Amino acid sequence: MDKILNIIAITSASIVASILVIMGFRKLKVNKYKKYGLFMSTLIVALTLSGCSLLEKIDKTNTNDNQQISTSPAAEYKSDRIKLLNKNQEWRRFNSFWQKLDNINPPERTEDETGAYFGEYYNALTFEQAEVLQNELTTLINRLRNMKQEELILSDTEIDLLEKICLERINYMSYGFSSMMMRMIPPITMTDKENSIKDLELKIDTLIELQKKGIVSSDEFTQALRIIWEDIELFSILDTIASHYTLYYSGNYYDYGVNETGLLRTAQYHINAFEEHYQTYLLDKKLGTENINTYYPEDIENKYKKTKEEIEKVTTILPQLNELIESLVTNE
Repeated sequence: MDKILNIIAITSASIVASILVIMGFRKLKVNKYKKYGLFMSTLIVALTLSGCSLLEKIDKTNTNDNQQISTSPAAEYKSDRIKLLNKNQEWRRFNSFWQKLDNINPPERTEDETGAYFGEYYNALTFEQAEVLQNELTTLINRLRNMKQEELILSDTEIDLLEKICLERINYMSYGFSSMMMRMIPPITMTDKENSIKDLELKIDTLIELQKKGIVSSDEFTQALRIIWEDIELFSILDTIASHYTLYYSGNYYDYGVNETGLLRTAQYHINAFEEHYQTYLLDKKLGTENINTYYPEDIENKYKKTKEEIEKVTTILPQLNELIESLVTNE
């Protein structure tokens, strides 16, 4: 019953937000993001009407995904881990680095300026600035990995993903989407991964702007950060499949028009595509057919097994990773 009421509240919030936009609600003048007024309006109204029920994850983009990502019991960790980490010098340094990335805004552009294909944050950093940040990140990550055993309350998987997310953010703010530099049509594995970072940056910067203007309180800001969970999950799952299996497991191709709608395919969509790819391989193997339209990586059976294990591992630590990233953004 609560779930139904939440859905009704969220739907009502969206309708009210749309009406407010039409009536000129965007006079709030969040100038850098005024073209995203519907997102911000919906966020504000939903926070009021549904007590942040908006922030429950809803799959808007893949109505055929009836399955849910399987979850394992969360790995044991200290309940006061964030407090302990905030007392750790190496973690505080990493926290400061994350805040530095949060404070980078997209550059001002004219309507006809080149750069749309490379993302909103393209050229927010020069190549030299990006290189400095990349080197700093490497140093900070190595220090996290080398923490004393009694201080080591971060898993290797969490550290790996934090490093990759930060590196992808820096790359996006510098030279933009690398997929746009490919001579061939990029796989959606790559473009969806890039879009998860694009979405993450937009949400973080928008929420920071709203908090600065006093439109959301500190508590609302913290609760609203849950809207980045789907981006973290999508990035983590895509990185896992691409790293341990292959980039080319989905039969769908990149479409710029669809890409610009801002709707993201879900992590579950990609897990399903990964499974379907392997089942196609097994069928081809059984029938002795050669599928020239499907790429199969070498040693596919071992890679499939390894990828399944890694997906399970990542899925298990995602709640803890979300907690870490929330604390990094809020600096609490």
